Amino acid sequence: MRPLALLLTLPLASTHAATIPTRFEADRVFATPTTANGESLRLYTDTGGGGNLLCRQAALRLRLELEPLPPDEELEAELGRNLSRAKLPPFKPGAGVPANADGDGSMLVHECKDRNGASAASLGDGLLSQHWFAGRVWTWDYAARRLTLEDAGWKAPSAAHRAEIGFKPATAGSATFHMPRLTVRVDGRNLDLLLDTGATGYPTRVALAAQPAPAPVKGARATSFVTTSTLEAWRAAHPDWTVVGNADDLLAPRFRARAIRVPEVEIAGWTVGPVWFTERPDDAFRKMMSSMTDRPVEGALGGNALAPLRMTIDYPGAAAYFTCSRGCKPVTPPPAP
Repeated sequence: MRPLALLLTLPLASTHAATIPTRFEADRVFATPTTANGESLRLYTDTGGGGNLLCRQAALRLRLELEPLPPDEELEAELGRNLSRAKLPPFKPGAGVPANADGDGSMLVHECKDRNGASAASLGDGLLSQHWFAGRVWTWDYAARRLTLEDAGWKAPSAAHRAEIGFKPATAGSATFHMPRLTVRVDGRNLDLLLDTGATGYPTRVALAAQPAPAPVKGARATSFVTTSTLEAWRAAHPDWTVVGNADDLLAPRFRARAIRVPEVEIAGWTVGPVWFTERPDDAFRKMMSSMTDRPVEGALGGNALAPLRMTIDYPGAAAYFTCSRGCKPVTPPPAP
């Protein structure tokens, strides 16, 4: 994943609390800053994203200075040709987004195009990734529809349940990764997942018939992911769990993803559910994403599972804190610390 190397940072802790201007769309979170010149941006925020990205059309609209990048086959295979780099523009006071924690405001500029069932419009003008979140403390309040960058003195609420978050440590010759790995419990068993606020589904008509709410925005809504092998194991153990075929457009027709309705998921001692998981090939997580996490993951926990909770991720402390906002209950008995 070369975008990671290009946007590598070593973030420091935040010193000023700030509410990020945002829009919550079907449990997906967009930062919506306004530039000093009055231009608006819609940037998708994604804890599981590889690098900070900006659409070329948005960069041209904002008249940003573009620094061309040398040819790179790996990058171009993923993002297209004519790649460049630009810096975040100045923003109106109180209406902006910060650069990465070390001050790096660079973004990789590429052509944003439709892909299979995914409309480029569903991803907005760009993406703020793992590097933007790293090194700081962030709170997602889905019920209040608010994303907050906490200050250095933040303390966890007394009602919050704590869970350890795993990050892959830096090694000689490898990039630094800030992909959070969280252990949840499904059907009484631990399951390691990428904690992925950007996990996105592109539901088909069949999927919408089975799960009409929340309604997608520009064809997309939050989802969670699970590998084919785990989905098959759940299905064999629980033939009563609903499975919908041909549920997601993104990888079709090469991969006809199914979706499975899991009645309950335990997250840091809270029970939420039901949660729909969209199928992904084993290699997508067991190989690709697991190469960027501290231990193998079997999928991703997305905004559809997190929506009942108020979540804070303390990146420097390698921990996440959860309080119940709606429709969840404490696990009985509580899990061991």
